[in-house]
Amino acid sequence: MPHFPTSWRRWHGALLLAVGLAACTGGTEFAQTTFHPVSDFADALNRVFINTFGWTIGILVLVLVLLVAVLVRFRERPGAPHPRQIHGNTRLEILWTVIPAVIVTFIAVPTVQAVFTTQRRPAADALEIEVIGHQWWWEFRYAAEGVVTANQFYIPVGREVHLRMTSADVIHSFWVPRLGGKRDVMPVPRGAEGVAARANHIVFVASEPGRFRGQCAEYCGEAHAIMALFSVAVSSDEYAAWIESMRDTGAAAAPAEPGPAQGVQSNPVAEGRQIFLSKTCIACHAIANTTARGIIGPNLTRFGSRPTVGAGAAPMSQENVEQWIRSPQSLKAGALMPGAQAAAAGFPPTGLTDDEIRKVAAYLVSLR
Repeated sequence: MPHFPTSWRRWHGALLLAVGLAACTGGTEFAQTTFHPVSDFADALNRVFINTFGWTIGILVLVLVLLVAVLVRFRERPGAPHPRQIHGNTRLEILWTVIPAVIVTFIAVPTVQAVFTTQRRPAADALEIEVIGHQWWWEFRYAAEGVVTANQFYIPVGREVHLRMTSADVIHSFWVPRLGGKRDVMPVPRGAEGVAARANHIVFVASEPGRFRGQCAEYCGEAHAIMALFSVAVSSDEYAAWIESMRDTGAAAAPAEPGPAQGVQSNPVAEGRQIFLSKTCIACHAIANTTARGIIGPNLTRFGSRPTVGAGAAPMSQENVEQWIRSPQSLKAGALMPGAQAAAAGFPPTGLTDDEIRKVAAYLVSLR
């Protein structure tokens, strides 16, 4: 057996202790914790976990205590007689059959109740949102409200929400830990028959406002790890205001006016808007109240209000948006969007110059 220096063993022991203590840290400060639920769905799952975990730890402690007691009491002693042999005990056999059955009942009943709770049919007045998984981003469609967005969706606190989920390509898995989940998202080509039958569902009611991070939880290709989404729970009034700001009325918004800091000679936002609407960008993307009507890529309405670029590839900033337009693959390997000089997924390069990229990025970041 190898001999390790005492100093190394002490350092190794300290490292193991630090790792162990880190594992015991509370969960509320982590973006994707499941231990701080903010919906009835997530709360039901959390209660099932705590119940099962409690019984498991109780059994573990009991077994360890009994094991230590047996080891101490019946350990071999010098001169002790050979122990009496036992060949069966009907009472013990009944106990170790009945007790586990009772424990399983205490675990199974709450679990079945949670299954029925989380698989319930939505109410007639529930907010229905169609969720479509893409490689590697999320699309959200509010059919009744006429709103489409990507990678971030809003929900009103206190109102039942019904997510109807499908995929445009491969199997994904929708998961926002603090709201509940996860649910596999199955491929259904657009316009295919039987979409409703092949869709998966989540029904929940958010209990408090906030921005809650989620992600794809099913390996779906090269950029699977960078397929984030955000759910924003707000009051009913804030939700109504957001819906109004996202609606496409069909009227093109006027170009932005120059700001005081920009002067009258240059307005990157207005120029970026003109470049965006005159280039190939509109073949893939849509922006409400403009002539951009693309459906291949994410809808960019209020793009600047999103916390990240490329569904979690980088924080939202002018610099990162410029880099994304210039070379998406440099931020997100496998991204299907073409860059300024590189083709992707069968699409030719956009051919945008550095100056055009800067102005288009300024326009997109301004969309709040």
